[in-house]
Amino acid sequence: MTIEHLSTQKRELTDDEAVGLLAEAVATPSVSGDERRLAERLRHIAAGHGARSHIDEVGNVHALVGRGPRTVMLLSHLDTVPGAVPFEHTATLVRGRGAVDAKGPLAAMLVAALSSRDLGIRVHWVGVVEEETLWSRGAEHVRRTVPVPDAVIVGEPSGASAVTIGYKGMAEFEVRCEVPRTHTATPGPKAGEILVRALDRLLDIYGTRGNANFGDVGMVVRDGRLEPFSSACSLVFRTPPGLSPEELLRQVSATLGEGVDVVPVYDVPAVMVPRGSACVRALTRAIRLEGLRPAHKLKTGTSDMNTLSRSWQVPMATYGPGDCHQDHTDTEHILVQEYLDGVRILRTALRELDNSFREATS
Repeated sequence: MTIEHLSTQKRELTDDEAVGLLAEAVATPSVSGDERRLAERLRHIAAGHGARSHIDEVGNVHALVGRGPRTVMLLSHLDTVPGAVPFEHTATLVRGRGAVDAKGPLAAMLVAALSSRDLGIRVHWVGVVEEETLWSRGAEHVRRTVPVPDAVIVGEPSGASAVTIGYKGMAEFEVRCEVPRTHTATPGPKAGEILVRALDRLLDIYGTRGNANFGDVGMVVRDGRLEPFSSACSLVFRTPPGLSPEELLRQVSATLGEGVDVVPVYDVPAVMVPRGSACVRALTRAIRLEGLRPAHKLKTGTSDMNTLSRSWQVPMATYGPGDCHQDHTDTEHILVQEYLDGVRILRTALRELDNSFREATS
């Protein structure tokens, strides 16, 4: 289903149009690094509905609605992980790669933004590229080049009735082991053996079981190369608040032992926002007003809220329709009712933020 029929009149999208936007976004492939087609389509839709819209230097798509003195940013990501999921659109669900992570939140935010022109705030919707990579190039570009807004809601699947208030940080290390070249039959440990034994010690301490708890360190081996004289692998750690990358590097180096070098590649800190922050309060109240019971979540992954909070010290929260257990799965899908609940909650949250800004200046 396409939504060419969208009017250029400045009105709210109907539920059918909102679902049509979601379905078209999910049906448009946008693996990390190949988001341009989806970005162009969403820019066209936003502009056709009265928003000021453009695509920036790295491929992020922007839409601005309203001209109030305070700006609320709604930011989600265009890209998906690889792996095809057959597209399906029925009366009750939309299935396909990215339906939950994060085209459901992305589309819901765009619908809410296009419905906000009667408010006294400016809403800046952004669909960023390459969130599913370690570097989050799109969000980093926004953080460095866009004026800091007054509040930010990041779009990731929390479930329509929940607000995510914290994410673990992330650190990537490159681990290497080299030994002098000899005949492979020469006695003595080879680089691959040394590295495997060192990783075994590391897995005993961290391993993937740390991913189950927000307060623990989790680790996965992302890739690697085992050869007799030169071996290497990449390790990705999920880190709780309070653990610096420098301290983690010290711990990892001590565990791996002599003969194994560790080089830091990239890191982003953990983030936790207060339950009383403006965005958390607005979303929580909006969930209640829509007849649902609100919950607050801490997640063991990492999102663009981590990236933006490096330097933006403004109220933030993460929210979006969709069951996060569907992320990256072979059956990824979002329920239509869940999505529409998310649209309504985001609309209401924007009104709540508008009211709170007015009260703060009165």
